[in-house]
Amino acid sequence: MAEVDLQTVRARVGVHFDKGGSVRDQALFASLCLALPYAHEGRVTKIDVVVSGDEITVTDNGPGVSLGNAPGTDIPLAQKMMCEVGACGEHKVDRAHSKLLCGISLAEVNAISNSASFVTMIDGVAYAQKYSIGVPTAAFKKVDRSSPGTRLRFSLDKRWAGRKGFDIVAVENQMRRLGLELGACDITFSQS
Repeated sequence: MAEVDLQTVRARVGVHFDKGGSVRDQALFASLCLALPYAHEGRVTKIDVVVSGDEITVTDNGPGVSLGNAPGTDIPLAQKMMCEVGACGEHKVDRAHSKLLCGISLAEVNAISNSASFVTMIDGVAYAQKYSIGVPTAAFKKVDRSSPGTRLRFSLDKRWAGRKGFDIVAVENQMRRLGLELGACDITFSQS
């Protein structure tokens, strides 16, 4: 896949995000792309999705995402998923999950966000990285966190995501239509 500059995503939001739905709802759905495949595999039993104002937070209790370098690069896989359009889909083990979940990538959501963060726990140690308008502000660093899994947080920018609120029911319905077996996973959506 040809690399797409995140500034290009912002300049052409209508090309990257489907004109048929709200950019916010599409960003919310895309934010689930790490947790849902793990839930389908039975490796995640709890997903919490919270939207508040312009912010999306998705937390799961899964195995975390590798901080090892993406193949052929010196960039941590987690960072590549957040900064390179399509990378989260390219690195899914099950290609069917890529087709179902990665129409819009995490990098595209990151591109339309003022700020974002990625926290992952690996072997009992949590690591975090922050982003400003799609760009990492520093390398991953150790942080205090007691819960396993991954937490993604995006603070959407109204210039690119619009001002209309989230339609959580529409996103929940879209998730159910995927056909993924998620029966053992408790998924909670909340809005404040």
